[in-house]
Amino acid sequence: MAQETLRSLIQRAKAGDGDALAEVIQKFRPLIQKYVRQAPASDAKDLEQELTLRLITLVRSYREELPYGFMDLVEKELQKTNS
Repeated sequence: MAQETLRSLIQRAKAGDGDALAEVIQKFRPLIQKYVRQAPASDAKDLEQELTLRLITLVRSYREELPYGFMDLVEKELQKTNS
């Protein structure tokens, strides 16, 4: 099966498809881990959970008509959470 685009995964996840949401989370796991590695070890697990929840919220609220892409939105939100 061909790799599904991020856009179609987000659409499916917004429609309630848990498998699509899990795949979106998996696609962003390396980016989340990048920010987790910058945190103190004692905060790493909590930060990972917070960033994953933030990602889920972004997926559910994302509107395609926004003037910026989903990747840009995620990066901005993860940076904000990590500061």
